[in-house]
Amino acid sequence: MRKFSTLACLLGLALNAWGQIGENREWTSSDGRTIEAELVSVSENKVEVRKGGKLVSITLDMLSQADRDFALGILTEQKKAAERADALENGKHADAMKSEWIRYDADEGGLIYQLFVGKRVKKDDSIPLFVHLHGAGARAEDVKVGHVEIAAKTVASEEFYRSGKNQCVICVPLCPPEPETWPKQVAKLEALIDNLIATLPVDTSRIYLSGYSQGGQGIGKLLQSRPDFYAGAIFADGGPADNWIGKVKTPMWSYFSPERDSSKAEAQKEKFAADGVEYRFDVFPDSVHNNIHWKMAKSEEVFEWLFEQKKS
Repeated sequence: MRKFSTLACLLGLALNAWGQIGENREWTSSDGRTIEAELVSVSENKVEVRKGGKLVSITLDMLSQADRDFALGILTEQKKAAERADALENGKHADAMKSEWIRYDADEGGLIYQLFVGKRVKKDDSIPLFVHLHGAGARAEDVKVGHVEIAAKTVASEEFYRSGKNQCVICVPLCPPEPETWPKQVAKLEALIDNLIATLPVDTSRIYLSGYSQGGQGIGKLLQSRPDFYAGAIFADGGPADNWIGKVKTPMWSYFSPERDSSKAEAQKEKFAADGVEYRFDVFPDSVHNNIHWKMAKSEEVFEWLFEQKKS
């Protein structure tokens, strides 16, 4: 029963993404004739519509190319939803919702990573994905379960997470040892993020990035690779480059220690604003590089801001 309800919910969302079921739509035949009718169902070779209370089957070859594409698009979304429902029930992350950190082995050619998902999260929910990339000093062959940097711990904390307001999927990947760096792992990180979207109840309009030091360089490469994919990003001793302006559309917030050059940040802020992108930054003269991520992680304001961001 649970699997059926998850599948039914996802299929309904998929159909509604293409057109409201139950509402009339104008259909055009291959020879240019039109009718207004309500879409009822789609299969490989036909659509069923309701016209004047009567069900009518129309084979796809009788429809205009635009209407065929519309119907096949719905069918594709139905299949994707069915695959996702199966992954939620039977896939690698089916048992991730335990309110505890779980370590996952790397998929072939991928990265070791840890997940935290609350046990109150339901498989037909739609919740944010928060991805944190650690600093260079944490690179390793393996990691102890629950050993994550302070930003990820903050998002998983009782105060922030379990109140229900900010429930999310928290992912902390592990960068392999030197000479590997986060900027070299972009393809692996994107594959991991896409897999989490496919197998967990992730709201794709609310995917957030967080990075400390070299981790900030890593999320920067992710932003450049998919400039309009993420809803928000926060940096601890890191930030955007001038050549992102006019390209990266993600709202960003940087925390700087005096060990980082923040002199260009004000000019960048103005240039991003002119491009319609929000960029905030703060400089903390009393901090050093090794604790700036603690400074960021202890700020309620920055995380509240991040979780308010949502792609249109």
